[in-house]
Amino acid sequence: MRELLHSRPWLGPLLFVLAFVLLPLIPGGYVLYIFSLVLIYSLASFGTNILTGYTNLISLAGAVFFGIGAYGVAILTAQGVPLLPAMLIAASIATVVGLLLAVPVLRLEEVFLAIATLGFVMISTEIAKSGGEFNGGENGMGAAGPALFGFALTERWFHLFIAAVLGVALWLARNLSDSRFGRGFLALKGSEIAARSLGLNPVYLKMVAFGICAFYTGLSGALYAPLVRFIDPSVFNIMVSISFVSMVIVGGLGSIVGSVLGAIFVVGAPQFLTYIGFDQFQRALYGVAMILTLMFLPEGLASLLRRKPGAGAPR
Repeated sequence: MRELLHSRPWLGPLLFVLAFVLLPLIPGGYVLYIFSLVLIYSLASFGTNILTGYTNLISLAGAVFFGIGAYGVAILTAQGVPLLPAMLIAASIATVVGLLLAVPVLRLEEVFLAIATLGFVMISTEIAKSGGEFNGGENGMGAAGPALFGFALTERWFHLFIAAVLGVALWLARNLSDSRFGRGFLALKGSEIAARSLGLNPVYLKMVAFGICAFYTGLSGALYAPLVRFIDPSVFNIMVSISFVSMVIVGGLGSIVGSVLGAIFVVGAPQFLTYIGFDQFQRALYGVAMILTLMFLPEGLASLLRRKPGAGAPR
C-alpha cells in the first residue's frame, strides 16, 4: 500500500476526500449538514487560492461573489429556472462582476488592493439591504430546496451532488495548474518583472485569475442557498471574505488539497465543537488552534501531506 501511494501521489488525497464525502452519509442529520457546508466552502476556498496562492493578489471581494451566487440562485429558482442552469447563470454573473471589478483594482498592489475590494464588499452589502421586494431587503429571502430534473433531492443526495460539483471543479483546477495559465500564474507569483521578460502579460493573467476566483466562489454561493434555504445580506459580510482568505492561509497557499483542509479547519471545526457541546468555548479553542497551526505549520496544513522532506506541498 505504501509503494502504491508513493507511485501515485494523487491517490492519498483522493481516498481522503472520498472518505470525507461518504462517511457523513452514515449518521446524516446535522453531521451531514456540517460536511456539506465544508464541501461548499472548499469550493470558495480554492477560488480564493487561485487568486492569492497562485498570483499573490489579496482580495477581500470573495463575499461579493459568494453573495451574488446565493442570491442569484434563490431569485432564479423562485422564477422557475431549474437548479443547474440557475447555478451556472449565477456563477457567470459573479464572473462578469469579478472581471469588471478587476479592471480598476488591479492598478493597485498589496494592501491597497485589499482595501479597495473591502470597499466593494461594503457597497454590495448596502445594495442587498436596499433590494426591497426583489430580494427581501434586510429581512432576506427564502431559497428553494435542491431539485434536479423535477425531482426534489434529499439531504444525502444533495450532499453527493455538492461533492460531484466540487470534484469536477477541482479536477478542472488540477488541469489548470499544469496548463499554460497555471505556469503563467506561478511565474507571476515569483516575479512580475520576470514574467514580463518571458513574454507574459501580467494584467491579462491577473484578470483571468480574478475571473476564475469569481466563478468558483459564485458557484459555492449557488450551492449554499439551496442547502440553508434562506439568505440575507449577511452573505456579503466582510467576515465571509476573511474566512475565505483564512482557509487559504491555514490550508496552504497554492495547494488544491490545502483548500479543502483549510475549509475543514475554518468551517468544520467550529461547527463540530458546537455540535459536541463546546459552544461556549468554541471560539477560544478554535482561536488557539489557529494560532498554533500558523506557528508550527507556516506553509499550511497541506505541508503535513508532503511525501518526503523538502518536497513541495501537494497540489
